[in-house]
Amino acid sequence: MFSVPATNLVEGVGARRRRLKRGLIVANVVVALLLGALVVTVLTAARRGYEHRALTAAEARAAVAQLNLASELAVVDAVMQATVQDVVHMATHDEHDVPTVDALLRSRVALLTGIESLRLADEQGRVRGGFPAQPDISVVDRDYFALAQQHLADKALIAGPFKSRTTGNWVLALVHPLRIHGRFAGALYGTINVDHFADVFDRYDLQAGDAVALRTADLRLIARRAPGGGLQGAPGSASVSPELMAAVSSHPVSGSFASVVAIDGATRITAYRAVEGWPLLVFAGVNHANFLAPWNEQAWHVTSLAGLAWVLIAIASGGVYKFGAREAQAMQTIAANAEAQRQAQAKISQLLQEQSAMLNNDVVGMMKLDAQQHIGWRNRALELLLGYPAGELAGQPLSALFLDRSQATEVMTLANALLASGENCRVQVQLRRKASDGVWADLNGVRVSEHESFWIAVDATAAHAAHDRLRHAASHDALTLLPNRVLLLERLSDRLANARRAGDQVGVCYLDLDGFKAVNDQYGHDAGDALLVEVARRMVTQLRTDDTVARMGGDEFVVLLAPSPWFNWPRVLARMTAVINAPVTLANGHVVTVGVSMGLAASDGSNDTPAALLTRADQAMLEAKRQGKGRLQIDGGLSSVLAQAGRNESS
Repeated sequence: MFSVPATNLVEGVGARRRRLKRGLIVANVVVALLLGALVVTVLTAARRGYEHRALTAAEARAAVAQLNLASELAVVDAVMQATVQDVVHMATHDEHDVPTVDALLRSRVALLTGIESLRLADEQGRVRGGFPAQPDISVVDRDYFALAQQHLADKALIAGPFKSRTTGNWVLALVHPLRIHGRFAGALYGTINVDHFADVFDRYDLQAGDAVALRTADLRLIARRAPGGGLQGAPGSASVSPELMAAVSSHPVSGSFASVVAIDGATRITAYRAVEGWPLLVFAGVNHANFLAPWNEQAWHVTSLAGLAWVLIAIASGGVYKFGAREAQAMQTIAANAEAQRQAQAKISQLLQEQSAMLNNDVVGMMKLDAQQHIGWRNRALELLLGYPAGELAGQPLSALFLDRSQATEVMTLANALLASGENCRVQVQLRRKASDGVWADLNGVRVSEHESFWIAVDATAAHAAHDRLRHAASHDALTLLPNRVLLLERLSDRLANARRAGDQVGVCYLDLDGFKAVNDQYGHDAGDALLVEVARRMVTQLRTDDTVARMGGDEFVVLLAPSPWFNWPRVLARMTAVINAPVTLANGHVVTVGVSMGLAASDGSNDTPAALLTRADQAMLEAKRQGKGRLQIDGGLSSVLAQAGRNESS
C-alpha cells in the first residue's frame, strides 16, 4: 500500500477538470450542430412543400386565365373572319356602300364582348365605315396597317397595346387584311380596351397580394389586376424582373419563377402560360407571404423545441462539470470523501431524471427500432399520440401501426435503403391509433448504430387538414362550393376519354341566369351572392348521380351530363329550369325571381376537346339569349338527333 501526496492529487483532479471542461464544450457544440441540422432539414422540407402548393395554385390560375383568353380571342377572330368574307362578297357584287358596311359591322359588334370599335379601311388606309362611326380617319401610318398588307395567314394579327386616337383609351388591335382576287383591298380592324382584360381577371378568386397580368410576346404589359390597391402598371411598359426575363427566354411557352415584381415590389411565386394560338403570355402570381405564414409558425415551434433541448443538455453538462468541482473539493479533504461521493451520485441521478424528462415530453414522440423494425424504447408522447397504454407498444413491429399495410411495406423498404446509406428518412404517413382511427404523423428517422435507428414522430393532422382545405379551395368556387372551371375541365376530359372508349356521348349545358343583374343592382351584392348560393343548391338537387354542375364565374354555370339516352338530357334540364324559375325569398324579406338561358352541346365521339365542347355550348347559350332568353338552345349538330329521338319515343 502506498500514499499519494495531497498536492499531486489536487493537481491530478485539476487536470481532469480541464479535460472534462474541453470535452463538455465539444459535446455541446456537436449537439448544437446536430440539432441545428435536424431543424434545418425539417424546415427546409416543410418550406418546399408550402412553396410547391403555392406554385400549384399559381399554375392552376394561369391555366384557367389562358383558356379564358384563348376562347374569347378565338370568338373575336371567328366573327372577324366571317365579316371579312361578307365584305368581300358585297364588294364583288357591287353592294359595298358605306351604310351597308356600317350596318354589317354594327351587327357583328353586338356578338362580341369587350370590343370597343370595329372599322373597315380601304387600301389607302382611309376608314370607309365602322362602329362607332368616326369620319375622316386614316390608319395608313399605323404599324398594323403596313403589317396587314403582308399578312397572309387566316388568323388575325395582333398589334398594340397603343392609345386610340378616337377614345384616348389603351387598346389591343386585331387586324384582318381584305383581299379581292388576290389583291390587297384594305383591312378590317377591331380594338379591345385593355381594361376589359383586367375585368376578366376580376372574376378570379384573387387574394390580397396576388396578381394576374397579360403581356405581349415581347413582354409589353397589356393589362394587370392585383387586389389590395397599389401600382397596377402602365400599358405598354416592358419593365420586368430579371427572373421573369430569364424564365421566358428559356421556356417561352410555360414555366414558373419566384421574384420581386418590378411593378409593385411584392414577392410572388408566378406561373405563366402562352395564350394558345396568339403571341400573348398570361402571368398568375401568388403572394409569397400568404402561403408561408403557416410555415413561419411551424419554424418557430420547431426552433423553440430544439433550443429547449439544447438548453437542457447544456444544463446537464454544467451539472457534470460542477460534479467535477465537488470531486476536487472532496479530494482536498480526505475526511469529506464519503460525503462528496454521495453528493456526486445524487447529482448524477438528478441529471438522469432531467434527461428522462426531456425524452419523455408530451409533445414529440420518440422511439428506437431494432434491426427488424420492432419498437424498443419509446417515450410517453408516442404512446399518447397513438392512444396506447404505457408499455403496450414494446416489441410491436412499426409496420403494424400503419393504417394502410401496403403503404407500410413501401415506406419500410424506402427507410431501410436510406438508413443503410447513412441518410435520414423523412416521410408523412397515416398511423393507426389503438381506437382504429387514423392520425397523420411526420416520421423522421436516423441510424444510430448497426442494429438500431432513432425516430421522431410529430402529429401532422392539423397541417394535413390545412393542405386538404387548400386543395379543395383550388378546385371549388368559394361562394357556392360548386366545382370551379379547373375541376370541371378535369372531369370533362375524363368523361370524354371514357365516352370515346365506350362509344357514348357526353352532354355539356352552359347556363346564364336571366334577370340576375337587376336583383344584384337593386338589392346589393350580398343579396346577389345569397341568390347564387340558393340557385346552386337547387340545381344540385336535380342532378343525377353521375352529373356535375360547376360555376364558371358571375351568374354563369355549366352542367356536365353523364352519357344516357339523348332525350333524357332535356328532361333533366327542364327540371332544373323549373327550380331556378321558382321564387327566392331574400334575407330582407323581398321575393325575387330569375330565369335561365341554356345552351346544350354533345361530344361527337371523335376528337372533341373540353375547350371546344364548352365553346359550342357557350355559343348555343348566347343564341338562346339572342332569341329572347328563358329557353334551351341545342347545338346544331345535336338538335336533329334529339328531335328524331323524341319522335321515336312518341311513336
